[in-house]
Amino acid sequence: MITFYQKVFSNLLVLAAIFVPFLSYSEDAHPYPEISEIGPGRYQFGDILIDQNNREFSFAGTCNQISGLVEYALVHEDGKVHESLFRTNVSPRLVHACFLLLKEKPETNFFKILDGNVSEWAKLRRIELSIIWEQNNTYQEKPISSMVINQTDNRELACKSFVFSGSSTLGGQYLAEMDGSIIAVYHDSRAVLNSMDKQSNSDEVWVAHQTGMPPKGHPVRIRLKLPKKK
Repeated sequence: MITFYQKVFSNLLVLAAIFVPFLSYSEDAHPYPEISEIGPGRYQFGDILIDQNNREFSFAGTCNQISGLVEYALVHEDGKVHESLFRTNVSPRLVHACFLLLKEKPETNFFKILDGNVSEWAKLRRIELSIIWEQNNTYQEKPISSMVINQTDNRELACKSFVFSGSSTLGGQYLAEMDGSIIAVYHDSRAVLNSMDKQSNSDEVWVAHQTGMPPKGHPVRIRLKLPKKK
């Protein structure tokens, strides 16, 4: 019987074939990490933990910003950290790879759908994003959407509004890897995930919602839970 572990390597071959045009510039310097099975349906992919049975993966990060305007929920530590809630040392291409390994395709027409009929929005597959951290000997987990607030009407970002849009490419390069943009609150075609909130087309309304957030500089874990298979 072919195990998920074996399928992962098979998928990585497909992944490499898909990504060759934009990985060629950095593949030698940043090869894919090895995948190891650490339990039934659980795999370590570099710094990322993949849970096949629950269709989710998670990795470590740091609380980066607890006040002021934000355009991102998560960026690479070498990315736009001046406008992001959280930062991580996990690269955007590995986040993208995890979606593919769990057989989740990017919504390549994301922005086209948003600009079209609202009835089409229901077809977009939503990704549940949450932050896990320990404080005062207690583990907490809260959705990322609750940590961003619209300063014009004092509402939180719409729950389950994030979509795996996949980053755009330019000249054979994967732009999310170049920019370090992983989860965008303000629409960014170069980010791996985007928000479909009706006001995510503005970069002047979203601010960090400090209430309920971990302290700045506090270690966290970012969890991404995928919808059920089609």
